Amino acid sequence: MKPLHILFISLCLTSASAMASEAINAYVEVSGYGEIEAMPDYLTLSVELSDVQKDVEAAKDRVDLAYADLTKAAKKLGIAAKDIESFRVNNYPQWNYLPNNKREFIGHRVTRSVTLNLRDITRYGALLEALMKDERVQVSGTQLKFNDLEALQNKAQKLALLNAREKAKFMAETLDQAVDGVVFIQEQGNYSPQPRMVMMEAQSMRAKSSADAGSEMSVQEQTIERQVQVRFSITPSK
Repeated sequence: MKPLHILFISLCLTSASAMASEAINAYVEVSGYGEIEAMPDYLTLSVELSDVQKDVEAAKDRVDLAYADLTKAAKKLGIAAKDIESFRVNNYPQWNYLPNNKREFIGHRVTRSVTLNLRDITRYGALLEALMKDERVQVSGTQLKFNDLEALQNKAQKLALLNAREKAKFMAETLDQAVDGVVFIQEQGNYSPQPRMVMMEAQSMRAKSSADAGSEMSVQEQTIERQVQVRFSITPSK
């Protein structure tokens, strides 16, 4: 059996160690949010050209002609050749399925994928008008792009971190504590801006006049968001 004075010292040290550990582990954990608004620098359109003919060569010729018409329209709108990309051509048989498990051969469908980078986004409406006039053209997607997205994301993240710090400081001071360090930082739910624009469906555009369609195209500022989770160590205020 340990002497009483040694047992007492041991208990005191254990208690002091536990209190020190508790003080070291005291923390406040908060989320921080930051966002900025920015106008895109350019946009990318994904376009598919397609045509169906009984003869596969005839279908390809029609698609090649559609590509030539598209590049001419793009050039008129100031789109440089380097901003037009086309590298994938596909073909497959087109069937009309009938009752009794029968099918009727319609022809060969040839498709060609094209990507357009529009540097002058004010011409977005005019470009869509030009594309929608051709039944062989389908716009499959639009992406808004920034020349330096990382720099914009960093600005939003800085706001998120400052927001977290202010939250932690307010909570700590309210409870007579002081923020004295950062235990860890974690990014949460970060994502690129989602396209936000006023636009019409392609089918509706074809039914309207060029003037009406163009007036309803407008690219808006995009929201770039960042979220963080931060744990701050805290100590009693002196």
